[in-house]
Amino acid sequence: MDCSSARFLSGSEVRVVRNVRNDGSFTGLEKGELLVTQGETGIVRSSGYFLQDQVIYQVYFPAVERTIGVRDQEVIHASLAWSPCLFRSLDKAALTVALKMKDEIVAMKGDLVEVQRVYRDLETGRLDYEIEVAGSLVRVDSRFLVSPKESSVQREVAANG
Repeated sequence: MDCSSARFLSGSEVRVVRNVRNDGSFTGLEKGELLVTQGETGIVRSSGYFLQDQVIYQVYFPAVERTIGVRDQEVIHASLAWSPCLFRSLDKAALTVALKMKDEIVAMKGDLVEVQRVYRDLETGRLDYEIEVAGSLVRVDSRFLVSPKESSVQREVAANG
């Protein structure tokens, strides 16, 4: 099997970018059970193909003492800066900054927005969210969103200050 399109070689340290659950192929655990949580690091043991075009890595995760098959788009290099994914599609989040479009403020710091999509750059590890603001879809860095609860605590601290 030619794995020339694999991004990682055996021995590479990688980090999973999302929770990995049992698809039914991991014996001894229920289907849907959590195998490894996002952010966990492991060592690539080998790589191969699934359906002739999807790179799959066999990764050993020492923290859970498991070797798990993960897809190429589920891992980044472990040395990259890590930002956990806190939101999914349709989740509400609060802005940590005001947003401007064409020199007009369209959203204020603390405003609630709805996450439409999540983007993770597999080469840099950067995490962005696509949100809807003023009738437009806008892509923002993950640092610009916090949970609504966290935002209300920050506003309360600032008010009592």
